[in-house]
Amino acid sequence: MEENTIQNPANNIITEAEENSTFSLQSIIAIFILNWQWFVLSVVICFAAGIVYIKYQAPIYQTNTKIFIQDNNSKSAGTLDVENLGLISNSSGLDNEMEILSSHSIALNAVKKLKLYTTYKIDGKFRDQLIYGSQPVIVDLDAASIEKLTSPINLEIKFKNGNYIITGQAGQHSINKTVSSIPTQIPTAAGKIQITKNPNSEWTWGSKSLYVTINSPKVIADVYTKQIAVAPVGKASSIVLITLNDESPKRALDYLGQLVDSYNEEANADKNTIAIRTEEFINSRLEKISAELGETESQLENFKRQNQVFEINTNASNAMSLTTNYEQQLADISTQISLLNSIKEYMAMPQNKYQTLPSNVGLTDQTASSLINQYNQVALERSRLMRTASENSPTVAPLTDQLNTLTASIGNAIQQAKKNLQIQNNALKSQLAKYNAQVQASPTQERILNKIGRQQEVSSGLYLMLLQKREENSISLAATANKGKIIDEPSLVGKIAPKENNIMLMAIVLGIAIPFGILLLIQLIRYKISVRDDVEKLTKLPIAGDIPIASETVKTKAGIVVHENTNNMITEVFRSLRTNILFTIKESEKVIMVTSSTAGEGKTFIASNLGVSLALLGKKVVIVGLDVRKPRLAELFGVKDKVHGITPLLTKSIVTEQDVKSNILNSGVNDNLDVLFAGPIPPNPAELVTRESLDAVFEYLKDLYDYIIVDTPPFGIVTDTLSIARVANATLCVCRAEYTPKAAFGYINQLATEKKFTNMSIAINCIDFTKKTHSYTYGYGKYGKYGKYGSYGKYGSYGKYGHYGHYGSYGNYASSHYSSPNDNSIKK
Repeated sequence: MEENTIQNPANNIITEAEENSTFSLQSIIAIFILNWQWFVLSVVICFAAGIVYIKYQAPIYQTNTKIFIQDNNSKSAGTLDVENLGLISNSSGLDNEMEILSSHSIALNAVKKLKLYTTYKIDGKFRDQLIYGSQPVIVDLDAASIEKLTSPINLEIKFKNGNYIITGQAGQHSINKTVSSIPTQIPTAAGKIQITKNPNSEWTWGSKSLYVTINSPKVIADVYTKQIAVAPVGKASSIVLITLNDESPKRALDYLGQLVDSYNEEANADKNTIAIRTEEFINSRLEKISAELGETESQLENFKRQNQVFEINTNASNAMSLTTNYEQQLADISTQISLLNSIKEYMAMPQNKYQTLPSNVGLTDQTASSLINQYNQVALERSRLMRTASENSPTVAPLTDQLNTLTASIGNAIQQAKKNLQIQNNALKSQLAKYNAQVQASPTQERILNKIGRQQEVSSGLYLMLLQKREENSISLAATANKGKIIDEPSLVGKIAPKENNIMLMAIVLGIAIPFGILLLIQLIRYKISVRDDVEKLTKLPIAGDIPIASETVKTKAGIVVHENTNNMITEVFRSLRTNILFTIKESEKVIMVTSSTAGEGKTFIASNLGVSLALLGKKVVIVGLDVRKPRLAELFGVKDKVHGITPLLTKSIVTEQDVKSNILNSGVNDNLDVLFAGPIPPNPAELVTRESLDAVFEYLKDLYDYIIVDTPPFGIVTDTLSIARVANATLCVCRAEYTPKAAFGYINQLATEKKFTNMSIAINCIDFTKKTHSYTYGYGKYGKYGKYGSYGKYGSYGKYGHYGHYGSYGNYASSHYSSPNDNSIKK
């Protein structure tokens, strides 16, 4: 953004960024130095608060463990291939396994196993201290009631005079019981509270009380679910880091170990689901085939007994051998059709919907077997996800749709397999009929015996095959490995909270930041200038002088504080002001205009004393009171003449040198200092100062005096000063500490930008050096001290000259305020 610039006589550039700058490094250092006691007090308080916080804050410890999530689909060399034994992989990605590890169901299982729903505490110096594992008693609620618990049960146990005093609250039921020994039971509305001794405790009761809280396991499981963090150690790694933060490191370590055990138990149960269902299917088939085999053997036994056949002479021909072979194939086809029908019936049962199907039961059709294996993998994954999600969950719904699709595909595969087997069956029957004709000549008994024997052989073979499959399935159940293998045992990382060093550092930072922020806010909301720094940040106009509050004791007539042959501080200040003003004008230039943005900033006081300071150089000086709306100059010099002044001169069309001289009075302060007062108050001051007669008056004054000091109205209230500025060679703009608003410098800078005032400079009036802020700024800042003259503060208050209040407001100029013998000519 392009910056706006202001060019002053000293070629200083004012940038918008510099105008908006409100703080510097010096200001910040000043805040610390001037208010060091508040910073020290704040740091001490915050430091003490940090210590108290640490004492009352329960320590938190971090524990972790690493586990390897095994993928059953990947097999390394030397690993038993259990896929053909009925064990189907249930791995569905590391993300799903991490979700299961952090699931509520796994956490609930671990909480129940370790009974973490019961917590024990004792009184401590600063807070109640948690006890885990070493408590003197074990408190529990009966299994049925703990599942229904909705509100915590709170107990206090004391040991006094050989008795255990048990008090507390269980819902709406108050507990107050004294027992002489433990174990004991306390019946309540929430259930039976069981209290037993802890065999691992070396507790000494003394006067301490034991505080026991029994919560719902679901609530505690929720807490651990939120506190645990599960993350992979690397992008392509199957190793998972499980982290838990807890108040008790031992409890956290136990929980992590039990969490992994619970995860493996559930994973193994999922893996064994298929094998268990397969075993049930095989057992049911064995019962049926065993019955068929017994029936065949009974037929053979009865036939031999009835026909007295004890030995079979098998001199079968080639035809007989082929017949036997075809009949064996027909029996195999019949077996396969029977298996397909059995699986189809099993799938049709409502209770088996979305459940795993029997696999590896002897089907020869590879399509059906492959689809069944796929179905089992999806069904197993859906079953696992259903523990932590609903049926309509975005993760479960796609699996349900996939199962429906696979169910239809398996049905189609079974139907197609049956058709293929039927075609083979018809072809074999055709061949069998051909060779059966050749064996018609065989004895009937031999043929019947062969038939019964073949039936017996088929049933016996199927029976043996199912026995083998059952043994293989049993091996798969026994060979199930844990899905989560612990790589690093649960271990303590260390204490993570409260971090004493960080807290104490934060306390110190807050101790510094709080008072600094408050003081900074005070600086921000302060809308009036206070010190020279404030002015320098608001404008780049040169500052001609810093005027302190003048003591009434050094003032003489007209509020003059500058005196001849004196070297006090106030005199030295005006000497400096005089020197700086003279540097801004050329040797031939004489007119110095003194103005301000608003009334009460002390421009008349400064104009008078600046005039005295110039007169002390031996120069002829005149002070012109052009503040004709509210003239103070005559009042200040103790002159009651309201007739003579500049206003009668301005009303004339032609002004002579004699007219000018006749209206000038000696100041009575210094022989070289004269005063041209404002005179009577005119009704039209704005128009009056625009007349050419003003230029004529100043031309005569330039011939008569070395320097002309012009006291003007505030330019921020009326426009008179803008008209008067045409006769001035330099402009001294007066502002007053703790009085002039910062917003006034926007207009001051605008006037400088538009060059409506010539050679503008700033004088800061009424600085109170009794304040630490001013003392620091002027005593240790870049401006230094004024040497032997000491501090400005000793001169006291500025007094009544600091405001215009009792002279009325600008702009209220009724003709009744104006009195002059030349009234008509003025009106004219």
